[in-house]
Amino acid sequence: MNKRNWLIFEDARQTPDARAAFDRAVAQVNDGTAQVRKLSGESIRGFVVDGQKILGQAVLEYVLEGLSGASRDVSPAGTPVPPRGAPAAPFDAESARAFAERMRLLLGWHDIDYLLHRWVDRRLRDPHFVNKGNDWREHWVLKEGADPAVVSDGLFRFACYVAICDLKFGPSYASVSAERIFNQVTQLGSDLPARLKRDGTGELPGELAAFRGAGMSAKANDALAVIRITVQEESEAAYAQALGYLDRLLSTTDFPRSYAIEFRGPTKTYLPIKGLPKKGVHQLFACAAAYPALHPAIEAYARRAMREYEWYTNLDAEDCAMPGSFAVFALGCASAAHAPLVLDYLALADGEHQSMHGRYVEGYLDAHGFTREAIAYLLACAGNIQHLRHRKTYAERIANADSLGWLLEARRRVAGDAPSSIAALRANLLGERVDEAAFRAARHAIWGEQADKDRGGQVIRKAPEALRALYTEIFADEPGR
Repeated sequence: MNKRNWLIFEDARQTPDARAAFDRAVAQVNDGTAQVRKLSGESIRGFVVDGQKILGQAVLEYVLEGLSGASRDVSPAGTPVPPRGAPAAPFDAESARAFAERMRLLLGWHDIDYLLHRWVDRRLRDPHFVNKGNDWREHWVLKEGADPAVVSDGLFRFACYVAICDLKFGPSYASVSAERIFNQVTQLGSDLPARLKRDGTGELPGELAAFRGAGMSAKANDALAVIRITVQEESEAAYAQALGYLDRLLSTTDFPRSYAIEFRGPTKTYLPIKGLPKKGVHQLFACAAAYPALHPAIEAYARRAMREYEWYTNLDAEDCAMPGSFAVFALGCASAAHAPLVLDYLALADGEHQSMHGRYVEGYLDAHGFTREAIAYLLACAGNIQHLRHRKTYAERIANADSLGWLLEARRRVAGDAPSSIAALRANLLGERVDEAAFRAARHAIWGEQADKDRGGQVIRKAPEALRALYTEIFADEPGR
């Protein structure tokens, strides 16, 4: 038995009273008075109109069906294809987009994206394409005899709007569904995707779509999620303008949060960290960080760009990295004063999918040894990466009272920190406390996994007398308790 006490779209098709409630909800969305309410639990949300609950997604579906001319009184079994040569049924893309934008702002993209994709599939994909693959690996090809003339330009524009929203507001992997929509629109004869990829959506202000300053220039395409920056003259002023441009683009527009930065400059400078890809975005921040006066602007960019589950899209899979990564690494290499930024980054990085932060920590340890900052980075990284490799040089470099003491101090401090999601997952799988799981991973990186098997016995026996108490506490299960 269905126990829901809110209206869904099918109710609007069946009863006049439900349609009247939907009409009032639409009016409230349009005039800005609609308020989102929880209908059940945390995830089911919608509106309450004159005491009647209405599912939020259903209100958007109601408007889209009305704009497409679908009957509200009959539930059609799919969307029929008009006869070949029949004129395309008009679709008011601007009204659909305007309402969808209001709903996105009210509910969030994650609440409406499935509905919009399903709606586009029913009107664009299903009537004109056939799946030559299977449920696990779909391969949609144009049906024999498909007639693009029956698809209105308005439907193409709205479908591309959904694809662009995927790029702007969806998770990084939503680029796959966006590209699928672009391909289908193109196969149906529209040049709109090509124009979007060439010129962008037209929504960026002109000074951000194309910018030219003294010694540098930049362009941004919000449909492709690509930022191109060129520095012609190596100078602090040129990099200051580039950083200012990035700040304005990310802070004043809905530019996609997973994106590519393509950079060209006269100085081929990279960070002294083995294993980092020598890409333009790496070069940009390595060069900019050479000017200490630009460090605040670099940090501002990093903090604005850093978002878990977002990526620089032009890096190879094995080099995937969260936006802001190279800016953080450049500042971390420049000064220990940027340790708070580095630690915030290491806590946020999606360590289940990226490992580049492990290379940074290794490079920092190589350059500085086991300082307080380096140990803090090691523990933060160990708690938020799938695997931190053991390096034979570590055991010798940490073999001093200061470094061992700092390691113990960090162990106690980390016990009170909020864990990252990766650290919490690993600890749960191992049946350990979160802080101890991270510390064990760091201990493996320094002394190797074998040292844990005998509780550091061999390490302790070989240690100088003055250091044995520190080693004993490091390999104890619960130090100082």
